[in-house]
Amino acid sequence: MEKRIDIFSILKAEGKLEKVLVYAAKETENDPYEKSKTNIYMNPLTIKALVQQISTDALRWKFIGQIPTGSIQIIIEKKDKTLIKTADKIEYNDNFYKCYKDDAGSFSILERQDYCVCVLAIKVV
Repeated sequence: MEKRIDIFSILKAEGKLEKVLVYAAKETENDPYEKSKTNIYMNPLTIKALVQQISTDALRWKFIGQIPTGSIQIIIEKKDKTLIKTADKIEYNDNFYKCYKDDAGSFSILERQDYCVCVLAIKVV
């Protein structure tokens, strides 16, 4: 029998996991003739993640496309992957992020056996 190490229980015991707020949004159309739309944000859901800063060099050479400086990388449990994909904005330390999509239109999420690594691009307001 193979023994598995639960990485998230170890990180939780060490106090390394941080709170990340995930906001879902509902889009409403204000004027059908002008095609103006407004996002109404729902109450945030809290997930625990290991947050890592990405250096400027890594942004330039590792990832396809242009990611703004100040973007972060989070390690989450597999069950939270759909929350990150469907989130309209993600809040961490009073900054807002979104799940990065590369030039091909696919999400920048690396799925491992026990966890997922997601690249979050900072939202420029």
